[in-house]
Amino acid sequence: MANQKLYDKAKRIAVKNWSGSTPIYCDACNIAFGKFFIDGNTVSGRWGLFCESCHSEIGIGLGVGKGQKYDRKTLLRVEWAESLKNNE
Repeated sequence: MANQKLYDKAKRIAVKNWSGSTPIYCDACNIAFGKFFIDGNTVSGRWGLFCESCHSEIGIGLGVGKGQKYDRKTLLRVEWAESLKNNE
């Protein structure tokens, strides 16, 4: 229930959220995502959806032009979700 309230609040203030279908597997290791996934750029310049482990090895970080981390259950971008929780 708390996740639904957080999601509803995020939608009202136009928080960035994942707009595609819920991803299942990491593009690098093909293992199912855990709690988070990252839409990110790599050292080779290839973008993809990565687990935290693979992104830490081949990603170039988080931020504009680098990558965004999302909660797989709520599809909210993680830094937005954290700031909303702190302001409730």
